[in-house]
Amino acid sequence: MPAYALFYFNGRGRAEVLRMLFAMADVKYTDKRIEFNDWEKYKKDMPSLTVPVLDIDGKNKMPETMAIARFLAREFGLYGKTNMDMFRIDYICDCLYEIMHDYMRYFHEKDGRFRVSQTGTSGNANPNNMTVELHRCYMDTCRRVLPFLERTLESRNNGNQYFMGDQIMLCDVMCYAFLENSFNENQAMFTSYPKLMGLRTKVAAHPKISAYLKKRPTSNW
Repeated sequence: MPAYALFYFNGRGRAEVLRMLFAMADVKYTDKRIEFNDWEKYKKDMPSLTVPVLDIDGKNKMPETMAIARFLAREFGLYGKTNMDMFRIDYICDCLYEIMHDYMRYFHEKDGRFRVSQTGTSGNANPNNMTVELHRCYMDTCRRVLPFLERTLESRNNGNQYFMGDQIMLCDVMCYAFLENSFNENQAMFTSYPKLMGLRTKVAAHPKISAYLKKRPTSNW
């Protein structure tokens, strides 16, 4: 078994799905949590100057959330059996990633960390206006993606199982991890999506996920 180390900030964010995949597979790894104040010391050693990054055997650093998630899902048998299975899992995961991506941009702008208006991508945009705009984009994505995911889940056994049937897969773990911040911030937004919320409860009740959730470090994002 390779020696894995996962580099990310000291929060759930984009890396929580990766931690949950390790928990699902009962595979040990080093959870390298970086404090924001220490980021500059680590940044130069990250392949694309971002995290999450998965280090394998101290020799190979892999960047990008979804690349890592798919790699781990294949390694751990959580990625389906056929090409069509993987296609379905991919589009569900990509939809969920859209929500997470837009949420994290909004969250960090609001919080003042990695502010878009300070990176040059928005010129001299007013931070308050930028926060409002990023929140609007995030909410637009939710309104577009969540109904589609609800229908996609409902199409399988009336939504009473996982996305792919009776076996938990990458997309189910991602549904919990990538909607967690959104759910904690605005639970009322999800009242129209009972199948998704049922899936969230089902994933949290999985013995390995439940054990992980009980012992993981507490963070507000």
